[in-house]
Amino acid sequence: MLPKATKAQFGLQRFASPLGGGLRNWLAHLGSVAWLGLTCVRHLLGLRTNQLGVLYDQTKLQVRFTALDALPLALLTSLLLGGITLIQVFAQMSAFGAETYLSQLLAQLVIRELGPLLVSVIVIGRSGTAIAAEMASIKLSGEVDALCAMGINPIQYLLLPRILGGIISVFSLIILFDAAALLGGFLVAWSRFPLSPQAFFHALGNAIQWSELIITFSKATVFGGLIPLICLSSGLRVRSSSTEIPQAVTAAAVASLVAVFLVGAFLSVLVYG
Repeated sequence: MLPKATKAQFGLQRFASPLGGGLRNWLAHLGSVAWLGLTCVRHLLGLRTNQLGVLYDQTKLQVRFTALDALPLALLTSLLLGGITLIQVFAQMSAFGAETYLSQLLAQLVIRELGPLLVSVIVIGRSGTAIAAEMASIKLSGEVDALCAMGINPIQYLLLPRILGGIISVFSLIILFDAAALLGGFLVAWSRFPLSPQAFFHALGNAIQWSELIITFSKATVFGGLIPLICLSSGLRVRSSSTEIPQAVTAAAVASLVAVFLVGAFLSVLVYG
């Protein structure tokens, strides 16, 4: 028989062990992402002139896959979002005679929060998971070693184009998403509600201030670089088995979503207090 103190210590250890293991894995992943980000910045600053052509071609491919291929889905989602949001807001505000503030509220909701978050979710679901699976397959197949053997820097050839392509793609998609969402809101306001287009766009122009543009551009840049960086790190953490690829994809998606929501909340609080 174990003493009561020993039993209590054993029970506490069994309870705390999974928590400690999860925290250790989370910190290891965070350190891996930070190290990979610093490494990519160092190699970006060390690019030579003869390497810019390859980087441009690979980045262009990533922008086509991440932005152009996702554009129909993003535009459809944004049009529906703008219309549905305006309908819901009008239903609540019409009872208080505040219809004139519809466009201002729509602009602030879409530009500040909904646009960057939904675009990030679309990019994570389409491109982030693909990046994680691709990097895991490349590592398991030994293609990284083959690139090194051919004298090609794998960071400049594989990692930098995906990060730069993510920044450009998310930045472009957020701008188009916000514009389409506001257009959807205008179409609903013009067709169903007693709100003139002139009043709608006048209030919209007053609502879009520098603070909205700053928070949008900040989130676009940070999210665009953070999503591919996390997915690259998750894909490159696989060790020896192809069964780890689905786990890497799941970890990349979850970590990217958590990072986007946490960083988005931090930037919103930082700008708007």
